[in-house]
Amino acid sequence: MTTHRFFATTLLTCCLALPFTTQAQAFTWWDDISETAITQSRAELVQKVRQLKGLSQLQYVNRVVNSAARQQEEDTDIWKGFDRLTREGYGDCEDFAIAKYQILREAGMSADRLDFLAARDTLTPTYHAVLRYRQDDGRYLILDNLTPLILLQAQRTDLTPIVTFDEQHSALWKDQRFVPIAPSQVRLGGKLLSERMAKLMHY
Repeated sequence: MTTHRFFATTLLTCCLALPFTTQAQAFTWWDDISETAITQSRAELVQKVRQLKGLSQLQYVNRVVNSAARQQEEDTDIWKGFDRLTREGYGDCEDFAIAKYQILREAGMSADRLDFLAARDTLTPTYHAVLRYRQDDGRYLILDNLTPLILLQAQRTDLTPIVTFDEQHSALWKDQRFVPIAPSQVRLGGKLLSERMAKLMHY
C-alpha cells in the first residue's frame, strides 16, 4: 500500500498479544555510529534491546529497523512485520512502525506504552504512519522511519493526527483531541481497523 493511500479510506469512513515466533533468519543493517554493516538474527536483536533501558532502547530499535530496509511505496496493500520487511529490504511507513512494535513488545515492553499514529504529513504532503511511545507523564514520543530523531509528538508540527490505535483501542482526532471510535468504523486500505489490530504481532 502506498504511503499516499495508507489512510485515505479512514477519512472517508471515519489482552496482551502472544509474542511472534522469532526466526533464525539473519538480517543486515548499517550502523552509522560504528560505520559497519551488522548482521544478526531477530533473536539477537531482541536480546540486545532487552539490555537497554528508557530512551536508549527506543533509539536503538528505531535506528536498527530504519537501517535494515528502505522506504518504498507499494502498489499492493500489504502490511509487513519485522521478518518480511527485513527479508525484502523495503516497505511502507506502516511496515516500519509494525516492525518496531513487534521488537519492542518481544523485548518485554508493555503493550500500553505503544500505539500507532496515522497522520497527514504536511511537508510532503502525504499520509504517514509512525509508532508512538507513551511516557510516564502521558506525553508521546514518535518513532519515525524517515528520521533517526525521536521527538515528542508536540514537537512534530509536520504531523497532523488522523487516528491512533493499538491492539485493543482506537481514537479519532477531532476538535483538537482524540475521541474514542469503534475500530469497526474505520477502514485502513480497504480493511476494517478491527481486522488490522488483531494481527499487529503476527504480520
